[in-house]
Amino acid sequence: MELSVEFKKAGLSPVKRVAERLKRVMESEIPVILDDGKIVFLRTVAKLPDLFTKDEWKEIKDNHFIHELGNVSNICPDYETVISKGLETKRIETVQRLEKCKLEGNESGQDFLEAILITIDAVECLTEKYRIEAERMGEAEIAEVLARIPKYGASSFYEALQFFRIIHFTLWCEGEYHNTVGRFDQYMYPYLKADMNTGKLDADAAFELLEEFFITFNIDSDLYPGVQQGDNGQSLVLGGLDCDGNDAFNLLSEMCLKASKELKLIDPKINLRVHRNTKKEVYRLGTELTRIGLGFPQYSNDEVVISGLTNYGYALEDAQNYSIAACWEFIIPGYGMDIPNIGALSFPGVVDACLHKKLASCSNFNEFLSVVKEGIKKESDRIISGIRNLWIIPAPFMSILMKDCINNASDISEGAKYNNFGLHGTGLATAVDSLASVKKLVYEEKSINADELLIAIDADFLGYDELLAYMRYEAPKFGNNDEMTDAIAI
Repeated sequence: MELSVEFKKAGLSPVKRVAERLKRVMESEIPVILDDGKIVFLRTVAKLPDLFTKDEWKEIKDNHFIHELGNVSNICPDYETVISKGLETKRIETVQRLEKCKLEGNESGQDFLEAILITIDAVECLTEKYRIEAERMGEAEIAEVLARIPKYGASSFYEALQFFRIIHFTLWCEGEYHNTVGRFDQYMYPYLKADMNTGKLDADAAFELLEEFFITFNIDSDLYPGVQQGDNGQSLVLGGLDCDGNDAFNLLSEMCLKASKELKLIDPKINLRVHRNTKKEVYRLGTELTRIGLGFPQYSNDEVVISGLTNYGYALEDAQNYSIAACWEFIIPGYGMDIPNIGALSFPGVVDACLHKKLASCSNFNEFLSVVKEGIKKESDRIISGIRNLWIIPAPFMSILMKDCINNASDISEGAKYNNFGLHGTGLATAVDSLASVKKLVYEEKSINADELLIAIDADFLGYDELLAYMRYEAPKFGNNDEMTDAIAI
């Protein structure tokens, strides 16, 4: 019997279905420990069973807006708290809150908290299978680590890295994707520093561990759903300012850049938070990654981002701790259930529509640019109007990693401190280049009028080779440090 059919017959709630599926998947996983490896957990179950029957899923979609695959995605969990405290601490918190829900008669809260307990059991059971396999293989160090974590908080850099791997592995198995890494150098550095101060690790041993950890992002990511290599959300943030306004770039930050350069792997994708006091050496290290063709690091300016977030109502302490979502958007670890790209607006599409409707009636470029701005606003409103009754598949294990979910007895899919959504503007450069050509040809040089330009566009420039060549190769282009195109883009 298909799992979804079994769930339907049993009358399981969505959150219980997610938890029960995770349990079944973890039970089906076969422990694999690679030769000479220290950080374990490798996917062996290639596909997750469906949670809902086709009829159930159709009914959900008929009555709700579903973003992408419907799963929680593209958020940044609070790894720091769980890695430091362990899952048993979360179990105790859950049991205590569950008792209160029973006294309050809060049935939905009970359902959610019971689901959390199922997921904790599932993770700890698979960990025990790995521990037994490590003992069988004579891997005493691995077995010793798995006897402690993830039940209890990490006590070393090695344990912290292994703990993260177990969490990350479990999120994918639960069904979430684009699970970002967050400010890795901030929450992991204390473990590295302590080990190096006590002599437990030297620089070479720590670097070797870090490189193996980076490799784990690539060993089974081909099984992740709906994403591609290098753009699967394994986005890691380094540097930036701390809550006191001091530069937070540290030894681990530097090691991450050097490890990425040496390994030449496209995961994890590195983002550098920078500010006016970022040292030139940081940019040099970052540029070395760009030079070898990795496509990163991406840079974000703390002075701009932090003030931008606070202007939109984010608390200062949260804004200061911002992380990067799967692509480049800013999201708050542990607090953000934002959906940065819930819809897409085509800038070239708006420009094209405005060209055909209004270009001929506009006497100057600024007048036409105002028409485009209004077109962007109307298209945004149109897209937003279709986003109603958003529904997201519950994520009980992910909820363990988010602030206040256990205390509120509420799954992360039902909302968090920040629940904003945003539209992805596409084709910016194409739109800017088009507008720059219009400005130069129609309004400045007056070498072609609006009607003639529209005829050429509608003919896909067939028979207008000279015009096409001019627009393609000689007209101003965005990205060339041109003030005019930059102003249009802004």
